[in-house]
Amino acid sequence: MTLSQLATLIKVIELQSFSKTAEELYITQPGVSHAISDLEHELGIKLIERDKDGICPTETGDKVLKHARLIISSIEQIKQEASASLGLKTGQLKIGSFGSVSTNFLPGIMRLFKLRYPKIDLKIFEGTEGEIRDWITSRAIDIGFITFPCNTLETIQIISDDMVVVLPETHILAAQNSISIEELAKYPMMITWNSNCQLLVKKAFKSLTGKLPPWKYKVSNIGTLLAMIKEGLGIAIIPKFALPQDLPNVRILPLEPALKREIGLASIIPFADLSPATSAFVELTLKWIKNNIKS
Repeated sequence: MTLSQLATLIKVIELQSFSKTAEELYITQPGVSHAISDLEHELGIKLIERDKDGICPTETGDKVLKHARLIISSIEQIKQEASASLGLKTGQLKIGSFGSVSTNFLPGIMRLFKLRYPKIDLKIFEGTEGEIRDWITSRAIDIGFITFPCNTLETIQIISDDMVVVLPETHILAAQNSISIEELAKYPMMITWNSNCQLLVKKAFKSLTGKLPPWKYKVSNIGTLLAMIKEGLGIAIIPKFALPQDLPNVRILPLEPALKREIGLASIIPFADLSPATSAFVELTLKWIKNNIKS
């Protein structure tokens, strides 16, 4: 068993393709096939399966994958420790991010990081918060942006985001300066179902009204949600950072009392034990947020 075989296994499962893996690793497609088959032959088990949906690990392959990621992560950390003694010149860092962070923060943070560490390769994995947490746990990524609460990972809080009410200009509540949860309980509401924010909104409603939010529609895309609001189909409580700058035909009002979501960075590894590149990313993220985002 070689590190090259383990790296190939990881990449095949990540990319769901032998040809894409070959391009990514700069080897031939037969070379990828041989690496996987040789590893399976040595272990005496089948590691991956192919079906109409693509490539996926077998049950045992999934267990092997977790160990492979840990081994490759440890090798990368050794390289980074050695590189750190020379000024952190090389390495790779895998970062998980969700929509509003990718839009508002990540480009600026990446620019600052690349100016400081130009030879460290940043790889961005965008997904839902659930996917990001799974990627962190399985070590598919080194660190990821999440929202709180998060009790299963090592975390550090980086910024608070106001939850605001978005409603049509013609809505009866649109003339107000702020809106309470109790007032919202009287009107049909909408939510993005794959967001951790729904837990925050549920908790606020349960605490202040004793009831769950009157959700009429649950959608997966915030663009769809905003289009439905414009058409007068309901109102929604949405994180301020998730809203586009240009949003015609709607009103955006603060909640009273204020409701905030906390955004942070999370890792499976204690922050004191992070690799040099990951620690540098955390440090520069906090610096960029402090210098560029008003509290």
